[in-house]
Amino acid sequence: MSTNRLVFLMCAFLGLNLLGMHATATLLPFFIEQWSLSGTEAGWLNGIMGLTSTLAIPFLTITDRIDARRVMLAGAIANVVGYGGFALFADGFASALVFRGIQGLGFAGTYMVGVKAIGDRVPAADRPRATSRYVSSFPICASSSVVIAAELAKAFGWQASYALPAIASSVAFLLALFLLRPAAPEAGPKRSLFDLGPIVRNRPVLGFGFAAFMHTVELLGVRAWSVAFYVFAVTLHGRLELLWLIPAVTTLLILMGSPTSFAGGEAGVRAGYARVTALVMIVSGLFACLVGFAAAWPFWLLLLLILGHNLFVLADSGVVNGGAMAVAEAGSRGTLVMFMALANAAGGLVGPVLFGTVLDLTGGPESVAGWGWAFASLGFAVITGGAMVWLLARGADRRA
Repeated sequence: MSTNRLVFLMCAFLGLNLLGMHATATLLPFFIEQWSLSGTEAGWLNGIMGLTSTLAIPFLTITDRIDARRVMLAGAIANVVGYGGFALFADGFASALVFRGIQGLGFAGTYMVGVKAIGDRVPAADRPRATSRYVSSFPICASSSVVIAAELAKAFGWQASYALPAIASSVAFLLALFLLRPAAPEAGPKRSLFDLGPIVRNRPVLGFGFAAFMHTVELLGVRAWSVAFYVFAVTLHGRLELLWLIPAVTTLLILMGSPTSFAGGEAGVRAGYARVTALVMIVSGLFACLVGFAAAWPFWLLLLLILGHNLFVLADSGVVNGGAMAVAEAGSRGTLVMFMALANAAGGLVGPVLFGTVLDLTGGPESVAGWGWAFASLGFAVITGGAMVWLLARGADRRA
């Protein structure tokens, strides 16, 4: 199979597994009211996927010994159970938390494992660009989940917003089973499954891993709370006639991240992965420090800041993962996938919970200050990530 066809197949597999990615964030205002959730509980409902992914991901080093395709199939099955179970059995915070956790296992077994599956099937020279393109498809795949969840909930009840992703993950399972050919893992020295030596000794990989963590803290913190924030801001400005547009606007903002992520990856190839990553993360962080407070500013300025933030919040995704793949040692890419996925999963837990906790502590969801400091906490995190990748990985740019 050609590299382009492989990337297309992997993007289709990813897209089907991400069809429910933002369903909970989209329906969060409803769940907060229906189940009487605090900001911290709402943060956990979004962030629990990160915790279960973090627990599962260390075992992904097995893909240095077995075909990553087998793990992808298991991940798709976990998504079927997680989304299907949420639709059928979730009736409050505790039960919803359980099935959101299972969705986290599915995410761990599908998204970053796809990077390893691609790496084992394409020539070494094509890996960074193929990886960047696959990762850059994430917002295209995930963005549709916002509108789909909103429209299904409106037409058939909120349970339908989880039933369809369960069906889609079943289709993804069949795609990988019948169309993705088996492939042996890349040849190289075989280490203990949990040997992090190749990572710890590789400063550029550590830098990109820290950047991936902080990138995901910001990204999933923003994604988890965007719909609720837009509802607050629109209501604060008395523009209630715009409420019905929020799911569509959120979808477009997420979708906008795909070309920016792709552009970031291509810029990294040409200008240096660490340099581009640091620049994008710092700019994104500066926008995050302003956007929450802008809820009380003129409406046009709020819209401009939201647009600017969403232009940069995903622009570092492709370049971070492409950079890590470019500096990894041969035979350790399964360990690299585990490390990067662990960084992403931990960020996926910290981001939504951090946002919700800061929101509760600084005024609550009815306060401009609360939203401002919650967004700013994500901004401080991602700026730190940009600084660290520059300190640890810029030497790899000079050697490239």
